[in-house]
Amino acid sequence: MSSKRRTGSIRIVPIGTPADPAGKSVERLRQERLVYDDVTGLPLHPFDDPERSTMLDRIEKLGVIYLQIGKFFGFEELYGWELYDRILLTVADGLRGDIAAGKLAPYFVSLRYSGSDGFYILFDLPSVLPRGRAFPSLEEVSLDLQMSAIRRLRHAFGGTMVDLMSVHVSNLTADDNPRARPSRHLIRTLAEAVKIVSQRQTREKLDLCAQLKGVIGRRRLTAAFQPVRHLPDGKIHGYEALIRGPYGTSLERPSVLFAVAHENEMGVELETLCLETIFKSLPRAVSSGRLFVNASSQLLRHPIFLDERNLKAINRSHTDVVVEISEKEMVGDYSSFAEIVRRIRGSHLQIAIDDAGSGYSGLETILNLRPDYIKVADSLVRNLEGDPIKREIIASLAAIGNRIGAIVVAEGIEREEERNALVDLGIPYGQGFLLGRPTVHGKGGRRRVETSH
Repeated sequence: MSSKRRTGSIRIVPIGTPADPAGKSVERLRQERLVYDDVTGLPLHPFDDPERSTMLDRIEKLGVIYLQIGKFFGFEELYGWELYDRILLTVADGLRGDIAAGKLAPYFVSLRYSGSDGFYILFDLPSVLPRGRAFPSLEEVSLDLQMSAIRRLRHAFGGTMVDLMSVHVSNLTADDNPRARPSRHLIRTLAEAVKIVSQRQTREKLDLCAQLKGVIGRRRLTAAFQPVRHLPDGKIHGYEALIRGPYGTSLERPSVLFAVAHENEMGVELETLCLETIFKSLPRAVSSGRLFVNASSQLLRHPIFLDERNLKAINRSHTDVVVEISEKEMVGDYSSFAEIVRRIRGSHLQIAIDDAGSGYSGLETILNLRPDYIKVADSLVRNLEGDPIKREIIASLAAIGNRIGAIVVAEGIEREEERNALVDLGIPYGQGFLLGRPTVHGKGGRRRVETSH
């Protein structure tokens, strides 16, 4: 998982001042000037240079928990570095509260940010366990912090985004070594905690890659279809084809499935299989309406997709196909991509811009590609009836659609109030749980899918 991010600015303040949120610290560290991260508000790990570090007080039994936020390749490109900074702040604030209310609070020494998505928590543990009460293990506390971080992230940011992240923890204790400088002893202990997490992340990545190869090799994808309806009367306009990985596995959710594929440079192979899965056995109801299918700009540029035989095969499978390109994707050179769009349209396929209003270059993409459809991002649709800014943005997208002859479709409609607000704005079409959940059609009949992504 990638750990690169755009960091916030830093500031230097003496530890122990009101600006220090770390709580109790080793006495001699109070005299140091530490670098603070402006995103999390935590002091950055100050022990990277043992020759410059002040001598630490001896800690007879040092307890270290290292909590690492991992994310798949492309996370920041998809959601933006500002949002990832909010994720780090959410974790930092949660750790502060959890540590203060936790069973090891009396032994807490310091909370530090590593500068690369990780957090160090240090404890001065008793060498002899207190009598008369059950003393929590460091393993137990670390697992509690891990589960609490996951719950907070899911509550604050929703399931789909959190599916693209992982929270790993390690913990270890280290008895004091009188022959080693305290700072060196601490550095080695922290480095060992990081190494444990890195090894776990590597094993997880290798396991997910092996699972993905099995999914592609055995063609274990499933297609689901969600209706796109005319908002005023509910009449079905068409269906969007959605892909699911093997049911009950870690790759079932498409967000994880595609993130693993991109991280392992298998995106084209996966997308090619997606199209094969969608078109190999279209349900009768889907065959009679317009069909929306997702494709990345990488796939659309690829000779496999642009091969005349492939485009003709798509036409034979379904005569009314709209290819959706996400606004969040970096198209890059619009002049060369415009030629690809012309080839696609020349093969009787239409073009849609998906997730409109959610990325950085939405208007540029719309104006350069002149799509047949503009699909409004679900983040704009959610609770729009109480948000005049969202309504203004959607109205602007509708006005642009009218000027270029593009049909506007609102995604992620889950409440009647949202549907009514969209109708008032003149948005003609929509999709979402309120209008119909994605459904898998197979030999065992129809099965609803509980996620719309």
